[in-house]
Amino acid sequence: MEKVTQLDTFRSVSKGVGRFNVQGKRLLIPQMNQFNSQLLAGVFKSFGVNAKAMETYEGLDLGKKYTSGKECFPCIVTLGDILLFMKKERERLGESFNPENYIYFMPDADGPCRFGMYNKFHRIILDSIPGLDKVKISELNSDDAYDLKGLIPKENLIAFRKAGYLSIVVGDILDRLVWRIRPYEKVEGMADTFIN
Repeated sequence: MEKVTQLDTFRSVSKGVGRFNVQGKRLLIPQMNQFNSQLLAGVFKSFGVNAKAMETYEGLDLGKKYTSGKECFPCIVTLGDILLFMKKERERLGESFNPENYIYFMPDADGPCRFGMYNKFHRIILDSIPGLDKVKISELNSDDAYDLKGLIPKENLIAFRKAGYLSIVVGDILDRLVWRIRPYEKVEGMADTFIN
């Protein structure tokens, strides 16, 4: 087995995380908040991108298999979600499965939160699994005010920003509504039924 150096890992993260054209690819959006993810996927779809908000928590055990337990919980969950999705796609499509047809959308951020490292960590794990090194991770980051160049055609940037921002605000409001309503449910599941 070939020895992997820190430089190899850096090169892997550098080439596999960035801005990639999502046209003609399946854009996979993790559920950091169920409403935001669904609404953001809808915004991408309205601009011609084949986007999907992935199911969440189903892959938790798979995420735990590749982590130490010291990572932030959402990092473990989202890792498990992408790994399980890819596993199911590989089983569903068989020989026609092509990991290059998928782009995983995991933004980036600066500051004290470890969220900024999720996409790099996910890249390292995807690279360690045969075939999944071809799955690209598309990021947005605060370095350039979350510029969308490369993701969305230039003529649609302003409209996409407005719709994307609105989807996040509405998703946050819906999330707060569920958390406010749920403690007062008379029948379990009523809050989810009301919101959905």
